[in-house]
Amino acid sequence: MLRRRSRHDVERYELGRSPFAQQPTQRDIAALVGETRDDLRRLVNYKDQFIVRRHKKVGKKQKLRDLRYPVSSLRRVHERLKFHLNKIKQPSYLFSPRKNRGQRDNAALHLDQDQYLTLDLKQFYPSTTSEMLNHWLQTDLRMYPDVARLITHLCTIDGRVSMGSPLTPVLCTLIHRTMFDKIAKLCEQSGFRYSVWIDDLTISGRFVTGETVKQIREIVQEAGLNSHKIRYRTGNRPVFITGVGVVGAKLVAPNALNLKIKELWSSFYNAETTEESQNCIQALLTNLGTVRYIVGKESESGRKASDQMNSLRQKRAKIHRKASEEARLRRKNLRDHDPVALLDAPF
Repeated sequence: MLRRRSRHDVERYELGRSPFAQQPTQRDIAALVGETRDDLRRLVNYKDQFIVRRHKKVGKKQKLRDLRYPVSSLRRVHERLKFHLNKIKQPSYLFSPRKNRGQRDNAALHLDQDQYLTLDLKQFYPSTTSEMLNHWLQTDLRMYPDVARLITHLCTIDGRVSMGSPLTPVLCTLIHRTMFDKIAKLCEQSGFRYSVWIDDLTISGRFVTGETVKQIREIVQEAGLNSHKIRYRTGNRPVFITGVGVVGAKLVAPNALNLKIKELWSSFYNAETTEESQNCIQALLTNLGTVRYIVGKESESGRKASDQMNSLRQKRAKIHRKASEEARLRRKNLRDHDPVALLDAPF
């Protein structure tokens, strides 16, 4: 039996033991990403040919994003760099980007707390400049200047990390690890719980003081970034952390998801065709599965979702049996009334 790979199998070594921290040459970096040194230099010289720049509305709020991402050969280099950087062990407070950790895990860390503080890093990716990357490569990884410049040119577009590259999320967590670690140390000293989801920071405890917020913002500013959307919340009502609600010691699904499920049930009961019913069943199974994942299988809401999913599967099986029986009867009637036409039937 094949052993399932765990998160620790993916994150193999500390930052100081990674190939990037062994003072590699340009040829070493090229070999690491499956290219030659001259190929990488050509990519740098003709980089604009492998870059797409466009504006796109993303997310529920349809925010306009200025996307600048690599394609073709440059994209392949970004994918391979991401593969190797993902082997570096990440701190426990980091939940994204990270394999086998999700939004539920991030929210579960903050169960049964009295006060919650959330803040965002303003323009996290666009604010991460090529100077920051080059400084990190030479200072933290002790790379030769020419190697650091080569990687910086490959990884950045218009003087900033790429908005839309698969490499950017893990790269930014490493560039700004010193900042994240300082905040983690501050929270540990104060007895707070702390987690990071991309550019969202969540801190929880019995009482998060204003002085703590001030110190955190100073740490962020020292790193050349800005914080905004600072919110204080208490645990006597749902506190949503990366889309998952926390109420005391329980996790709850967002109200928008519950409303969507309610609408799907209404559509299912009002469905007029078999196809409409099947589409509603599939959508309900997906959304009920999300609810069960969030609240947990053993909770009351989780068991209710499981019962509803089992009922839907039974209904779907009944619909399939009915459709099969109707098809069999049609074939039988066609055979009884016109045996010759059956030879030309499409079934």
